[in-house]
Parts: sequence; structure tokens; C-alpha cells
Amino acid sequence: MDSKKVTKEINSKIRPILKENGFDKYTGRTYWRYHSDRIDILNFQSFNSYHSEVMGCTTFSYSVNLSVFLDFIPGRIHVKEKNGIKRPNEAEGNFRRQLKKGIIQPELKTEDVWYIDNEGKNLSDCIDDTKKQIKVAFDWYKKFNSKEKILNILNDQNIDMDETWGFGNFGSANRAELLAYTAFELGDIELCLVKLNELLEFYKENKIKIGFEYYDKQIKNTESEIKRIKNYT
Repeated sequence: MDSKKVTKEINSKIRPILKENGFDKYTGRTYWRYHSDRIDILNFQSFNSYHSEVMGCTTFSYSVNLSVFLDFIPGRIHVKEKNGIKRPNEAEGNFRRQLKKGIIQPELKTEDVWYIDNEGKNLSDCIDDTKKQIKVAFDWYKKFNSKEKILNILNDQNIDMDETWGFGNFGSANRAELLAYTAFELGDIELCLVKLNELLEFYKENKIKIGFEYYDKQIKNTESEIKRIKNYT
């Protein structure tokens, strides 16, 4: 048994469904679906020998990671591209989730890892179950299909490691930044400036407490953005 057989099964049984639903770009086990303002990402995560030993699974086992990358947030990281098209990895998404398996596996009770035995005898069962759970993924992505929905999530929802996470706790710099630019996209300049100023204060406070040069750069960038938004109005 090796990981190539798992990838072959994914390509045979799951890739066609992903392609039918718009995930028509892929590399290895990562798939992308493009919209005018965001990119949906779905990744089949494998594990190296160290992590599989710690988790109590095989290196052939896998998780399914979902994320949504907002394409209107000014980039602070270099996102990889291919032929001029952005291909962010799953960890770079602004909203994230892991699928849970629908089968009981006594060998591994972890809900978000499909356990593949050393002989691959249960591979087909795992792939069939993953195929069913992919429908949950498609429903999850719909939560972000408008900026109004995104703004509501940012305004009202706590992060939930079983549902949606990655966008920061209330009062965090991450959430303030996402709120600022989502509000800007919706024409709410007042809210945008409020959140950018909150972000600026966060960087200034951390500059005093910690003193990293990183915060000097972020202070300068945020002040520039506030000026830009004010001039825009």
C-alpha cells in the first residue's frame, strides 16, 4: 500500500464530482474553484511518518480541508500563481474548515481523519464515505457566496473549530482587517474606517509592548490605507 493508490482513488471517484461543481483547477491533491471575488480551496491532506505516528494513523490516511480565500483583501503574503492565476494553499484561506467522516473507525476515533489500513483493504469504503461528505463541503461554501453573508459572519459569529474558523476572534486584528475590506466592498466606508483605525491601534499597542519592526511596517501600511480610503470618499 502507498499514497499513490489513495491519490488514484481520489482522482477516479471524487475528482469528477469536484470538476462538475466548478473545481476545475488542481495540482496534486489540492483543488480550486474561482469566483469574481473569492477562491474556494479543497485539499486532501496526507501525513508524514512523524505526524501519522503522533496521531495514531498510517501515512496513507487523509483529512479533507476546506477554505475560502477572499480575493479583495490586500495581500500581505505572496500567493503562488500559475499562468497568472492565483493558487493559494488551503492554509492561506480566510475561512477554514475540516470535513468529518461519516463512518465509525475503531482504529482511529479522530473525526476528521479517514484511517486507511496498511493493506488498503478499507480504502474503497473511505473514499465512498468521503464522496458523500463532499456534499457537506459544497453547502459550506455557499455561506460565503455573497459579501453580505461574509459581513454578517464577521459581525456576528464566533469561530467554531467544528464549523468555521480562521477569521479570528472578536476584537482580533485579523477580523478587523476582514471587516474593513468587506465593508469597503459593500460601500460602507464608515465601518471600513472604524475597523482600519482599530487595526492601527492594535499595531501601535503591540509596537510599544513587543517592539518588532514588523509592526512599524504594518502601522505605515494601515495609515496609508486609511488615507487612501478617506481620499476615495
